[in-house]
Amino acid sequence: MLGTFGRLCKQTVSNNRAQILLPAVLLAPIFILVIYLLFETSKVSMYKIRNQFALDNAAYSQMSSLTVYLNALAYTNGNMAYRVMRSYNGDYLSPKGAAGTKGQYTVFDIFYQAGAFPALGPDHGANAGFNPNPSPEADDWDFAYYQNTRKNWNKEQPSESPDEEGRYVLTSKKIADENFFPSTTVGIPSLKQYITTYLLLGQIFQSQTFSFQDTTREARMFREAYYLNSPSCRNQKDCARQSAAIMANYLQINAKPFEIDKVRAYFTEDIGQYMTVSYPIDLNMSTDVRKKLFQFSYLDSSSLDRLKKLRNGIKLEQSYQLPLNNFDINLTVKYKPKVRTQVGVQCPRSGNNCVWPNPLPKYSIRMQP
Repeated sequence: MLGTFGRLCKQTVSNNRAQILLPAVLLAPIFILVIYLLFETSKVSMYKIRNQFALDNAAYSQMSSLTVYLNALAYTNGNMAYRVMRSYNGDYLSPKGAAGTKGQYTVFDIFYQAGAFPALGPDHGANAGFNPNPSPEADDWDFAYYQNTRKNWNKEQPSESPDEEGRYVLTSKKIADENFFPSTTVGIPSLKQYITTYLLLGQIFQSQTFSFQDTTREARMFREAYYLNSPSCRNQKDCARQSAAIMANYLQINAKPFEIDKVRAYFTEDIGQYMTVSYPIDLNMSTDVRKKLFQFSYLDSSSLDRLKKLRNGIKLEQSYQLPLNNFDINLTVKYKPKVRTQVGVQCPRSGNNCVWPNPLPKYSIRMQP
C-alpha cells in the first residue's frame, strides 16, 4: 500500500501541470492584493483629477465674472457713447451768414471739441469724426478727449475741473459763434440725445456693478462651482474655504462713477441778415432730470493694486478628503492631499488698467498649472 502511494506522489510531483499549479496557488493572495491596490490607487487618482478639475473650473468661472465686468466698464467708458455721437458726423452746420449751406463742422464736432466725450484716435483734432475703426488685433484704441481738453479727467484718479462759472461746457462756444446751431431744430434734440445716452450709460454701469457684486460676494460663484464638481465637498457653505478666502480678496474691485451736475450748452440764433449770435443754456442735472450726468467710471487705488497682482496670477491651494479604503488607512490624515492652480486676469497694458483712461475692453483669463 505504501509503495503504491509513494509511486503516485512521485508521479504527481514529476507532472508538469502540478509544477505550475502549486506556485499559482501560493501566488493567488498576492494577485488579489495587487488587484485591490490597483483599485484603490485608481480611486485616489480619480479623486485627485476630479478635485483638480473642480478647482480649475471654479477659478475660471469666478474670474470670468471679473473679466466681463471690467470689459463692460471699458466699453461703456469709450466705445458706446462714441458710436452714438458719431452718428451725428454727417449733420453739417451752416457757417455764419450762410444759412442752408454745408459748412466745415458737424454736430459731432460741436460736442467733441467742447470735451463732451472721448473719441478714437489717431486724430484728436478737427478730423476725429473720420478716424478709421481699430483692427480686431489692436491693443490700443487711443480714446482721448479733444486736444487734451479734459486734462484732469484723463487720469487714473480723475478730479473735477469745471470750464466756466463752475459749469461743464458740452457744446463748443467757438463753433457756435461761427456757425448756425439753432436750439429748436438741431441744438435741443441733439443735446437731449447726448444726455439720454449718458444717463443710459450710468444705468448700465449700475446694473453691471450690482451683478458683479452679487456673483462675487464671498466668492459665491467660485464656491458653487467647486461644490458641484468636487466629490469630496459635501457642504456647500463650508466648501473650498482655503482657496475661496484667497479668491475673495482679489475680487474686491471698486469702480466709481464720475458724474457732473452743472452743465452749459451753447446754441445760435439768427438775429438778422448775415448775423448770428451764440448764447448759453444752463442745466442743473440733479434738479432738472433728478440725476447727475454719468461720464465714465474708474477704479480706486486699491483696485488698481489688485489688478497689478492679478496680471501675474494668484496661486490657489485647496485641501480635499480621500475616500475610505479596504486597508483601513486614513490617507487624508497621513498625506494631507491638496490641489493647486494659478489664475490671472490680464489686459494688454503693463499696469493692467484698461478701464480708464483710454479704455480698452480686452481683459482675458490666464490659467497656469
